[in-house]
Amino acid sequence: MNETHLLVVGGGPVGLSAALLASRYGIPCTIVEKFPQPYAHPKARGVRDRGMELFRFWGLEKEIRARAIPGPQYGFVYCDSLAGEEYGRTPPGQEDTTLGPSGTCRVPQDTLERILRERVATAPGVEALFGTTVSRLTQEDHQVRAVLEPTAGGAPRELTARHVIACDGAASPTRAALGITMEGETVGYWQSVYWHGDISALLGDRTAIQFLTAAKDGGFVTVAPVDGHTRWLTFRMRSKDGGHPGTLTEPQAHDLIEAAVGEPCPAEIISAATYAVEARVAERYRAGSVFLAGDAAHVFPPTGGFGLNTGVQDVHNLVWKIDLVRRGLASQELLDTYESERRPVACSNARWSKENAERFDAVWERIVTKAPAGAPIDRQRAHLAALERDLAFRYTDGALAPGPDADDDAEPFAAAVGRRAPHLWLRSEGERRSILDMLDGHFTLLYGSRGQDWRAAATQIGEHLQLPLRTVQVPGAECDVDPEEFARLYRMAPGGAVLVRPDGHIAWTHNEADPGLHTPLITDALRRTLGGDGG
Repeated sequence: MNETHLLVVGGGPVGLSAALLASRYGIPCTIVEKFPQPYAHPKARGVRDRGMELFRFWGLEKEIRARAIPGPQYGFVYCDSLAGEEYGRTPPGQEDTTLGPSGTCRVPQDTLERILRERVATAPGVEALFGTTVSRLTQEDHQVRAVLEPTAGGAPRELTARHVIACDGAASPTRAALGITMEGETVGYWQSVYWHGDISALLGDRTAIQFLTAAKDGGFVTVAPVDGHTRWLTFRMRSKDGGHPGTLTEPQAHDLIEAAVGEPCPAEIISAATYAVEARVAERYRAGSVFLAGDAAHVFPPTGGFGLNTGVQDVHNLVWKIDLVRRGLASQELLDTYESERRPVACSNARWSKENAERFDAVWERIVTKAPAGAPIDRQRAHLAALERDLAFRYTDGALAPGPDADDDAEPFAAAVGRRAPHLWLRSEGERRSILDMLDGHFTLLYGSRGQDWRAAATQIGEHLQLPLRTVQVPGAECDVDPEEFARLYRMAPGGAVLVRPDGHIAWTHNEADPGLHTPLITDALRRTLGGDGG
């Protein structure tokens, strides 16, 4: 019998992120994954802004970008085929680092998984078991007993854990064993071919996230870059009405590629796969000591790119809470806020992704009927420009301590309880740093130029509770930002304070306080954030 505090079931990007976070917080962790190597067929091809921010905080951004698609890859191109007539394209857009420090990154999922596996292999306190499955989970006495079995054969092993995060995919055996159902619908099926070939002569200087070509039997077939050079995904949607269409044979895969390219193409088929395209969210995210995350908790249509990104944010929300409960600094109630915060985000992203699929359909309806398609193509820009959804979503029910007055929602990227703290660049020499780089992994109290009483109170409370609580004056020597931009985005008076959680979301704000009230105000904010008597 072996023991750990956290068992992570599933070693895709979400599970690997959970293991890295556990290591950062000093939580003993075991992660198990049934595949010895990353699945070679890339389901996701990019990381959105917030996901790249998190990888930046964990020291992974540079390595990910070094192995990503080079150069800009924006927009959609609509055409008869790559060799044929072009019908239109979405505006190319560009990266915006005024709202966040990182921007997006076009990196295929298999490459991302290899980077994360390499980091997990050397992460302190993490035991990584690839080629291993969980054959049984049972809960008793506030712990979970798991039976682990090597896929290549060998003796099973028993493991006890205080908490389990199930990141074992859309067909999650853990979710099924817990009796948790998924709510939503099947939209269709995605037949996908991963192939190698040189089509640079046809593309010229055209770049795009996707080239959408007309299918002979209606609808469209997509050609999408995987590495920006010679690795490609070609896929098409199939109606749900005919049931699961099966995986394409090699001759069928070649036919699909050639039709999309528009001329004979010497393609080497690497793999083919068919996925159910669904918009579903688990009815609940927790059963006792077991939590669902990533595709085990929600599945979205691929139109939007929110699947992997939402999953990484799930575990970023959860692991710090597990750590504080483990250390006796928060009540068990804090763990309930994982579902109340993250499930509404998943429901919203599921709807958004489904709407994006409908925008594609609107374009092709115009094209096949020879009607002007400019307006629907322009509306497809919303598929790409989802920064508000990615960076400005807001928790409204959870580990928060809102004040008596509701925050003004007119400016979606301004500070508000429940939102991610706004990004600002620090005015310092050397490598460019964001204020967000100072906020990850611990509670932080930001205070203004007349907020020394906040600092003294927070320091005393942190020492008394043994709670990591950093204090930072803004603007100040440690955090030199543009004072006008800070005032605009954080809406904090010189005598005010903002309490930021370890996941970078704002828990509480307060402006001027009367003498003697700083300590009780911070204490109350922490108590409400951490749950019950915690804090």
